[in-house]
Amino acid sequence: MLSPSTWPGWFRGVLVGVAFLALFLPHIGWLLALAIAAAAIVSFRASAALRHDDDALRAELLGVAVGNPSSTVEVEVEHPFEVYATAYHQESIGAVVDARLALAEQGEPLFAALELEPNNPFDADAVRVELLLFLGSHKVGYLPPGLSREWAAQLRPHTLDAQQVVVAATILGSGSRADPWRVRLG
Repeated sequence: MLSPSTWPGWFRGVLVGVAFLALFLPHIGWLLALAIAAAAIVSFRASAALRHDDDALRAELLGVAVGNPSSTVEVEVEHPFEVYATAYHQESIGAVVDARLALAEQGEPLFAALELEPNNPFDADAVRVELLLFLGSHKVGYLPPGLSREWAAQLRPHTLDAQQVVVAATILGSGSRADPWRVRLG
């Protein structure tokens, strides 16, 4: 649901433009212009407050030492979904497949760690997915943009408590061009 704090910038610009044009309507122009301008101002103020809260959370997260979690928390995924992986991530997924074939027993579960990337230049709520192996992990992609904000909110308390969040994972595909590697969480 769109609230004034989430209105896109172009929509706010249209509101200001309509408010200016409403000034030239006879009889109700001033009243309509005032109402539309008030809605635009409320939207700007609400978004500034929301941005301030996001910046405060981001600053708090940037101060947390990442990489050495004190404990691990396994989270259930209610509705399984696939990780957003690009062609760049295919090599990492392939390396995990090769390592599991060589070192893991049949039927051994696979887990993925979910980590926040608050300084990601494309999405402040980006959640990185890393498949866990015996001696480390491999970055295999990110949560889809539609889910990242919800998951980021769920991960923040665990990150602040220096806990690593893991979920069950499955590797799909054959690694070919027609059927590339994919990772499903849940």
